[in-house]
Amino acid sequence: MLEDLIQLHRAGRLDEAEQGYRQLLGENPDDPDVLHLLGILRGQRGDLQEALRLVQRAGDLDPGNAACQHTLGEMHLSEGNLDEAARAYDHARQLNPNLAAAHAGLGQVAMLRGDVDAAEGHFKVALRADENDVQSLTGLGNVAQARGDSQRAVQLLTQAAGLAPDDPQIQTSYAQAMLDQGMLDFAARAVHNALSVKPDYPLAQALRAELHVRKSEFPQAMAIYESLLARGEQAGAARTGLGDIARAQGRLDDALAQYDEALRIEPGMHQAATRRADTLAHSGRTAQAIDDLRWHVARYPGQAQAHAQLARLLARTHRFDEALAVWEGAEARWPDDIDLKAQHALSLDQAGRSNEALALAETAAESPRPALAILRARGALLAGDPAAAVQRLQRIDERQFEDKPPQLARRQQRLLGMAYDALEQWQDAADAFTRAQRLTGNGLPALPTLDAATRASLQRLADEPGLEETRGSAPILLCGLPGSGVGQVAALLADQAGWFVRRERFDTAPDFVNAPFDPNLLQPLGDANLTMLARRYWRPLERAGVTATTRLVDWIPVLDARVVPALKRALPGAKLLIVQREAHDMLLNWLAFGWSEGFAMPDAQAGARWLKLAATHLELAAGMLPSFHVDPDALLADTGASLRMQTGVFLGVVGLEPGTMARGARTGRGGLPVHFAPGHASHYREAFSEAFAILDG
Repeated sequence: MLEDLIQLHRAGRLDEAEQGYRQLLGENPDDPDVLHLLGILRGQRGDLQEALRLVQRAGDLDPGNAACQHTLGEMHLSEGNLDEAARAYDHARQLNPNLAAAHAGLGQVAMLRGDVDAAEGHFKVALRADENDVQSLTGLGNVAQARGDSQRAVQLLTQAAGLAPDDPQIQTSYAQAMLDQGMLDFAARAVHNALSVKPDYPLAQALRAELHVRKSEFPQAMAIYESLLARGEQAGAARTGLGDIARAQGRLDDALAQYDEALRIEPGMHQAATRRADTLAHSGRTAQAIDDLRWHVARYPGQAQAHAQLARLLARTHRFDEALAVWEGAEARWPDDIDLKAQHALSLDQAGRSNEALALAETAAESPRPALAILRARGALLAGDPAAAVQRLQRIDERQFEDKPPQLARRQQRLLGMAYDALEQWQDAADAFTRAQRLTGNGLPALPTLDAATRASLQRLADEPGLEETRGSAPILLCGLPGSGVGQVAALLADQAGWFVRRERFDTAPDFVNAPFDPNLLQPLGDANLTMLARRYWRPLERAGVTATTRLVDWIPVLDARVVPALKRALPGAKLLIVQREAHDMLLNWLAFGWSEGFAMPDAQAGARWLKLAATHLELAAGMLPSFHVDPDALLADTGASLRMQTGVFLGVVGLEPGTMARGARTGRGGLPVHFAPGHASHYREAFSEAFAILDG
């Protein structure tokens, strides 16, 4: 009869099964097997108090029953009584060392306590006892997830899902893995599957809320979080989610308060700890973020993601030695974690240790991180294997670039273009360079066309007398079109002792040179107006420590010729140093390597038109100011001493000596070139025929 009742129980016919169990207990109230089964049934019906009483009674009557102790562990775990659950699971393990479920239960307890290493050990023991133990496969998937190894997590959880397709816990764990990889549609389907089986499953509800947060659907997310808090379920996750909403809305103090509450509820909750640290850093409290997260990692060392976040924060503040020490410690703790190796390699590259980065990147080749594939492609290109570089870049799943800043996708396309260039596949290279340009956000700076009347008017204004007294030494105005190599010349001048090179002009408070053009500058200006312009020009420089004896180089990325008359008169003695290459080479270098100011062309023809227009402005400026034209390739060549001397004479010094900055400016990231060799544009005559025709017209 008992077997028949068990079949009813398994079939979900709980009323009939319970009635039968109670009838058997009426005949024999001390039957441990029936007490155990009825306890399980009452637990399924939500009566944990009676369920525990029944199973404990069964255990007392049959103290050698490992399955009974395991059930007690499950019941205590469902109530959140981790100590009692651990004791029951451990008792079951001692009674039956081959009971996989007991080891898996201990793994779950360790995971909830934040001890990922211990959890992994228990789950592995369970799998040795039963290689198809679904709970342990799921647990190891969650361990991989906690360490940031989403690829391994998905592999394990997919295996578990195949063994138990209707298990909401597995579907939820799979959803978390998909969520961490940014694959929101897959995550949403898994959450839907879990809630279809168990609509009140708190963890799945918390993940549904997080999906809403990722999609900026904050009201829907808040409703779920508030419901969970009201029921006292997934409180740590709910507080963390509310913190994420507050952070997304710019309420950083509210976000920190929510993360603090989440950590009070679950001190080992690494999501709350890492997001709290990130929020502190975004609010300008990076040092505090590092100290607090370092404490968290020391207290809960089994969470790889917290180690990774600590290392990233250290690198963000250029504390590379400390960051690399954290990566090395994490990698030693988890030597099989591919994602940790990948992030460590990327951090080495960021620190300028390119050879070490490339070597480590090869050991993490299976990582799905696009940045790692780009690093490995760069290594292949530098090693003279552009075909391998193309292959690695083309394997990147471009869906990973969605909803992320464009820098990484832009690097991929530029590197792809360089690889095609090395293979002499000119059209493919041109297409890749053009795609990279379109991934740059800033449009072309506005410049007006200059007709003959405007040119003549500007020349007349420039011939008017300037100020007799100046605040400092006359500046050297450094100008160069995109692709000209002006940055290399700026580095050469910055190497000279006692020189100050004003860089990143458009990040500073605008003066009349880089502010939106003021038509009043085209009117005759008296000394009072010129003095005001000079004051506006010198004020930020004086704050930067530029003195009257400092030789000033003002790097002006875009020079509107209409400001030159006022500039000449307000800053008497100013000289213009123009850096230029052959026009076709400049356009190609701009396309392939970008422009330091971030401006991008929508297509090569638009770039050529702008380049030609900007050149007319420089040409007109050179007619109004003392000027000198220089080719950076000739200037910085080993044989360029004579040209460096001529340039120095124009600038008022004996000569120019290349130093550390000039040498560093001649190569790019990891040793890549920063420009093509002179004349290289001839290979692109067909690919950019229309653009080159504009330059030639």
